[in-house]
Parts: sequence; C-alpha cells; structure tokens
Amino acid sequence: MSSTDTDKIGQLYSEEKDRLERQIARRTGNPSIARDLVHDLFLRFWERTAAISGNPAAFLNRSARNISVDHLRRERVRQAYANTLPEADAPRDPAFETLSARQSQDAVKQAIRDLPETTRRLFLMNRAEGLTFQQIASRCGMSERNVAKHMAKAVAHCARALEDQRSE
Repeated sequence: MSSTDTDKIGQLYSEEKDRLERQIARRTGNPSIARDLVHDLFLRFWERTAAISGNPAAFLNRSARNISVDHLRRERVRQAYANTLPEADAPRDPAFETLSARQSQDAVKQAIRDLPETTRRLFLMNRAEGLTFQQIASRCGMSERNVAKHMAKAVAHCARALEDQRSE
C-alpha cells in the first residue's frame, strides 16, 4: 500500500468517523462500542483497500451496518449462553451458617413455647414422638381433622417465626 493510499484512508477516517459512530451507536445503543466497531471497520477497510472498487463511503456505510448487525448477533448469543449457566453461589461461611441455623432453631423453639397448650402438645406428639394424626386423635379423644387443624396452626406459627427471624 502506498503512502498516498494511507493518506486517503486517513482523510476518509477523519471525514466519516463521527457519522459512522453515530450510525452504529443508534443500532447498538452504546457509543463506546460504536467507537470500537468503527476502528475495526477502518482496519478491515485498510486491509482490503486494493480489493475495493467504487465509492469508498458507500462501502463504509454498508460495512457499518453489517458490523453492527454482527455485533448484535454475537451479543444475543453471548446473553443466551450466559442465561443457561447456573448462577455462581457465594462462598459459604461455616460460622455464618452455624449462627444462622442456631438463630432459626431458637426462633422455632420460642414459637413452639408461644403456642397454646393443646396445640403445642399435639405438635410435639407428631414432630418429637413421631405419632401420626390418627394415633394422636385416638390418644387425645379428638377427631383427626381437629388434630390436623392444630398441626396446621402450629406449622404456620413456626413458619412465621422463621420468616420474622430472617427478615431482621
């Protein structure tokens, strides 16, 4: 490539750079990326100057459209791939997890202590002693449905206590 060709490309760059950046920025939505793509565009133009015939400005215009479309396609592929990757979990701190588990356990114990006597007794029969609703009902002389209502009340109370503890 002669120095005359290099000078012509430099002059073309000075004349067309801003317009091409605006054109590409409209398509990509990012002026910084547009600047990079214009640099790539002129590098390609400089490498292929001998093969280009006709109007260089028209060639650059068409190339700017193509390079911005290519960029957007690559970004879509990157984003689709990134969406398939599992999110990286933050490293676990055993001390924090132990403290959190202890606080959750304390919150549940307090919630159980706060339950009405009958509900607490039925809940402990099921959870601590492993009795079924039917066994609890026959032991306490009540229906299974009544036992189920007490259990639902106890579980909901414990769940609220855990939610409250975690939101603090």
